[in-house]
Amino acid sequence: MRSLSKKMILGAGLVILVLLGAGFTLGIYSLKTMREVVIDQFNKQQLVLAEQAARQIEDQLKIVIQELSILNQSPAVQHLEEGRWSNRIKIAQAVVRKFGVIEIGRVDAGGNTVYSVDVNEQSRISPPGPRHPKEVHSWAGLPENQGKIKGFKELLSEGPLPARPLLMLALPAYRDTGNKPHSGRTFAGYLYGLVDREQLVAQVVKGIRSGVSGYGWAIDDQGNFIYHPLPEFIGRNAFTVREEKGAPVSFEQINAIQRDKMLRGEQGTAWYFSGWHRGLKGKIKKLIAYAPVRMELSPVALNWSVAVVAPITEVDEAIQLVYTRQLLMEGFILLAILLGGFLLLSFQWEQARVLKGEVEEKTRDWLQSEKRYSKLVESAQDLIFTVDQDGRLLSLNGYGVELLEGRLLAMDFSEVQSPGFREASGDRFLDHSLFEYLAPQESFHPGLIQEIWESGRPKGLEHRVQIGSQECWLSTQLLAIKDEKGRTQAVLGISRDITIRKKMEVQMMKTEKLASLGLLSASIAHEINSPLGIILGYCDYLLGKTPPGEETHQMLRKIEQQGERCKKIIDNLLGLARYSEPRPEGTDLNENLENVLVVAAKALVHNKINLHKIFEPNLPAVKVEPIPLQQVFLNLINNAISAMPQGGRLTMETRWDVFKDKVAVRIGDNGSGIKKEHREIIFEPFFTTKKDGEGTGLGLSVCDNIINRFGGTITLESKTEAEDPEGQGTTFVITFPVHHGGKLTPPKE
Repeated sequence: MRSLSKKMILGAGLVILVLLGAGFTLGIYSLKTMREVVIDQFNKQQLVLAEQAARQIEDQLKIVIQELSILNQSPAVQHLEEGRWSNRIKIAQAVVRKFGVIEIGRVDAGGNTVYSVDVNEQSRISPPGPRHPKEVHSWAGLPENQGKIKGFKELLSEGPLPARPLLMLALPAYRDTGNKPHSGRTFAGYLYGLVDREQLVAQVVKGIRSGVSGYGWAIDDQGNFIYHPLPEFIGRNAFTVREEKGAPVSFEQINAIQRDKMLRGEQGTAWYFSGWHRGLKGKIKKLIAYAPVRMELSPVALNWSVAVVAPITEVDEAIQLVYTRQLLMEGFILLAILLGGFLLLSFQWEQARVLKGEVEEKTRDWLQSEKRYSKLVESAQDLIFTVDQDGRLLSLNGYGVELLEGRLLAMDFSEVQSPGFREASGDRFLDHSLFEYLAPQESFHPGLIQEIWESGRPKGLEHRVQIGSQECWLSTQLLAIKDEKGRTQAVLGISRDITIRKKMEVQMMKTEKLASLGLLSASIAHEINSPLGIILGYCDYLLGKTPPGEETHQMLRKIEQQGERCKKIIDNLLGLARYSEPRPEGTDLNENLENVLVVAAKALVHNKINLHKIFEPNLPAVKVEPIPLQQVFLNLINNAISAMPQGGRLTMETRWDVFKDKVAVRIGDNGSGIKKEHREIIFEPFFTTKKDGEGTGLGLSVCDNIINRFGGTITLESKTEAEDPEGQGTTFVITFPVHHGGKLTPPKE
């Protein structure tokens, strides 16, 4: 038994040692694997930062090119009009100054004079200097370069400070020589913009933070630093300047990355050894992610590269505590195995849980950092998208997501002010046709995308689109995105919402139409008034000669009534078209309403209308003319009577809103109500819902004119039987500002 027990103990001990060794090996392997995973994730996050920075630099250059192209079409700049060319250039300079543009100018056709405006908005006319080489003028003068843009990258800044590399963007300038636009165009020189490369890139790359101490830098296509946190590196060759610091390490790895990857326009991740990092010195292993900045500037491409680097200790420090815990845990497990052995599994699970928590926490931090940076980049207030040849969405910004979802159309546009508002993701729109969300119209359709894809020519248009159940207007610019070989890869679209502007244009047309209608009405009324007066005069004469009982007398009465009706219509037309200087005075609304009710009392009783008055005492006076005001009240009461042919209830109420300092009059009925489609046009001239011969369509238009003349407003609240069977009817609400020089209505006894 003892021998068996010993064998069992030895066997159990051997199993425990095997399990311990396996567990220890597995722990070391898991730590190594986890470290590799964390390093890979960290470098991928750096790559996202590098790609976003590269795209932002490209977007800024595109904005500069777009502004220069627009400026090149300005007649003031084309013809170098005295006093105007500098003002027009200053407008463009104000837009692109923040992108590093330090000077915009125009060189004349002979290349002898430069008309320029610098970053301080100082205009200057001078002969060309070293920054205006003859090769630029020679290139611009070739007819085949008309409409193109070229970048010249070997220019240096001038002034007392050390020279800084500049990028010149040049566009050939042409001007119209015929009587009609584009009937004849002659070469007029070229337009240029000088871009400070360091300023352009630094404002994007300088703010990059990877982990705690990581940073970003950028090089041009010659391998020179455009930006680096060390000022002495800027403008120097990236392959040699590191060697000059005398660090005891080889820079062959980073030089190979720059030479074989970055200068060839590739993107990716890697690592290398450096001799320093910020304040630290020595052999330091760094992680690097890089992405290209690509711009087509005929005949060569702008090929810069942005890099984001951080020491690998950023990752090691994150898992160092876990690594130490692992070693301590293994020792504790060894003691536990010697005592019991069976607690190994529980300790392994605890260790794995702690490790997972640490990784998840670091991952959340990195994702939060990426989210903040994405919000900073996603700041455009326009719909920006790219589509393929068939119109399928390849990318869509946050503003575009909200617009296509219809959320922007359902809110006040003043609410959309910052990228923080945008939380929607555009992933669900990708690979779907743009025209699934923007219904094809006559001018904006899939064939337009195909045309731009094949021709490569940009196009701008204003078009109406249907988004869900709502309609809006967009101003869209479309252009082809091409690769190095000139093949179209995508179509870029930038659309701006111009719905408010279009509505203002429609309102302006309607106002002009009403003005013309008023003039026409006045002309017709004056022409008819004279013969109508003669007809009524003779009719009155014949009535005096004809006995009342005869049939002829009744016929003359009908002629007189219809003539008076025509005269009333003409007076309304003249009142609508004529403007007379108002002579308002402090007026008591309650008193005017009582005077009108005296006139209308008989009609109310005859039509079985019950009157319900709610007049607030001590009502402040308002500044209006009493007679036109009573005309408004009487017209609204007559309309209410017409809306209740079987009788009903007329409610008249006055109220003083102390907080708004306004007095309101409400005149309401429980009649048939006004249809929904008629409520927006009820105050337009000649619109009426009455039968032929019962109304002119001028009553409410005249009322609106009178009330607006005295600074008041008139609105309506209406519900038909279909909308509310229990509460149908119409209420007109008239408001006037309080006249502080007026008197109060004395309280009723």
